[in-house]
Amino acid sequence: MRAREFIVEGALTPGEIFGKHLNWRPDALIAKLQAKTSFVDKLDLTVANQYVPADGEYERLAPLITAAKDALTANDTAPKPSLMLNYKSIIRPDGKVDKTAGSIAFSKLEKYDLQTAKGQATSTVNVQPIGIGIAAPKVDKNVSIADEIKNALDNNSSIAGKDIHRTIMNNSVLDQAGELGKAIKQASKEIHQKQNPTVNQYDKKTQTVIAIDAGEYLGIQQMIDGSADWKGKYEAFLKFLGAGDLNSMKVIFPGSQNSQLQDSYGVQNAATGHTIMISSKGGIGSTAAGAAPALSGLVLPDNMTKKVKPGSGADFILLLQRMTTINQPFAGMNFLNTHYPDAVPELYKNLLPFTNEDILSINANIKGRGDLDPRFDAIIASRDIKSRARKGGILMYATAKDLVETINSNQPIPDFRQTVLNVLDMNFVQIFSRVVGGKLKADVLWPGKIDGNVLLWTKAEAAAPSSAGFSFKVID
Repeated sequence: MRAREFIVEGALTPGEIFGKHLNWRPDALIAKLQAKTSFVDKLDLTVANQYVPADGEYERLAPLITAAKDALTANDTAPKPSLMLNYKSIIRPDGKVDKTAGSIAFSKLEKYDLQTAKGQATSTVNVQPIGIGIAAPKVDKNVSIADEIKNALDNNSSIAGKDIHRTIMNNSVLDQAGELGKAIKQASKEIHQKQNPTVNQYDKKTQTVIAIDAGEYLGIQQMIDGSADWKGKYEAFLKFLGAGDLNSMKVIFPGSQNSQLQDSYGVQNAATGHTIMISSKGGIGSTAAGAAPALSGLVLPDNMTKKVKPGSGADFILLLQRMTTINQPFAGMNFLNTHYPDAVPELYKNLLPFTNEDILSINANIKGRGDLDPRFDAIIASRDIKSRARKGGILMYATAKDLVETINSNQPIPDFRQTVLNVLDMNFVQIFSRVVGGKLKADVLWPGKIDGNVLLWTKAEAAAPSSAGFSFKVID
């Protein structure tokens, strides 16, 4: 749950259209389409492209948006459709009009002008470590993690475990964050009293922000102040560290995303450099596991890459890391076909392997050029895609979903789980900050290589096939 710049959080995704703002944002979107005002693709409006809706978009999209809203109002587990905007022209940042027509996923468009006035005033409140100013200064993306930690220690940008509560309570940004800031400080106060904070007096959005965004430091405070559930491993963890408690551990919240796995570091011994990687996840519910880190962020050590056994977990991970997002599902399915043919889903058995020619034609089709081999029609027809997506995008989406289902359900690669967990090892701590029964609880998973379960994950969208590669989740 790494602190992120707000500029990358403004996309008009299905969750933003049909999620927590269901009572007004779909209607606002319909009104905008009816007014035929343009959509922009970046938060910084001074450098944004503006997409002018094609004629008839209101008539086409309004019924789809209304139907989705009605379905989700009746059942909050109903699908949230991925929508495409057909545009007739693009207004470039310099004011010039490009009359080339086309289509673009709403998930690539900015949500800012679909906020309420109150939403616009509060949407920039960022209560993650970087937002409230307790993160270390940003460093260049080429700086190693070891140097980033050293810089934070040298610049006194770390926080002693015993001072986490005081740092939160004295934070001026939280003072300016209105009721949300008050809620976070109250949670910290209750944690300091070794209690699980009560949060059911707040609305669901506030609870989610407390668990996910503020959870990056509240979860660590729970771990340090003693209210976290270690599943009986706390004493073993202290023994591993050679410490009597966690009060002296230096906590560093990085200001840069140089690693896709950990959200913070705990330096137990600055002299020896013994550092614990801390990943913070969570949400609402006893099984909330947060966002999945990208598979590309899993750096395999030399002893795993020097002599890779064909068909092994390391072989699978390295293969996907070499592939583009669009090509990952096809490479993964070919991997199963080569090494574990009995695990290949029935729908694919007589179609594999995906050849280089196949993949080239799929990529071309996604870009609007050429047709696909009709032998893929059965896979495409297996998914009921409501959005305006090309056949290549649907094929990529279906293959990604089927690969994930096969890997997670059948576990055909015997050492995939152990490979991921061995990379994380005993210096990796997973904190789950979860709202359960109206309380904010912290479950600590350590060591991951003994207790963790590993799942392959994808957030692929048929209408935006290059938007998300494969990820993994370590869950308790």
